[in-house]
Formats: sequence, structure tokens, C-alpha cells
Amino acid sequence: MSRTFLDEKPLDSHSEFPSMFQASVKDGLRNTLGETVMLTIVPLLKQTLQTYADKPREFHQELQFYFGFGALTLERMIVKDLFRRLNLHYSSGNELDFETSIGLARRDLSSIQRRAAREP
Repeated sequence: MSRTFLDEKPLDSHSEFPSMFQASVKDGLRNTLGETVMLTIVPLLKQTLQTYADKPREFHQELQFYFGFGALTLERMIVKDLFRRLNLHYSSGNELDFETSIGLARRDLSSIQRRAAREP
């Protein structure tokens, strides 16, 4: 089994997942729309990015409000970055909605952590 950063320093999915989500959102917005747009949009959101880690449906609605159908592209970029950060497999043919994808990332991270905790 290959070693990952999860083997080195386990993430607490309840406390660190929101930080990883926040970083992925910022990078996804920055890489897709540019630094200026990212810095403009984030303060306009109704809640913090860390809060949206637990409320991906609400975050999706906010993105849709500002970007319409373009929100789907942004969400794919955010999910792809989040999976990369968590060292999880991301399928480019992923047709799942944003809320489901975020839930899967959280669940997969928790599963990996449980398995790692049981290994000697």
C-alpha cells in the first residue's frame, strides 16, 4: 500500500474537512475565474466557506445565484480539487451533483481514517 499524507498525519474529518473544503473552494474559484473574482465573491456569501462544508446544498444555491449554469463548472473544479487534496480518487466522468460529491469525499475520508486507525 502506498503511503499518503493521511498515513503521516491523520485528518480529523470533523475539524479539518471544512478547512480543506474552504481551500478547495478558493482555489477552484481562483483557478477558474481569477484572483479578483474569488476575492469579490467570497465576502458576498451568506455564510463562511467552512460552514458550507456542512451545507453543500446551500453553497450550490449561492453559486447558482451568482453564476447560473456556470456554477456546475465551478463545482466540478472545486470537487476535483477537494478530492486531490484528500488524496481520493476522482473520476472525470463523475455526474454526481455537488452535494453528493462532497458527501462522498467526507465519507471516503472517514473510511480511510478508520482503516488506518486499525492498521498496526
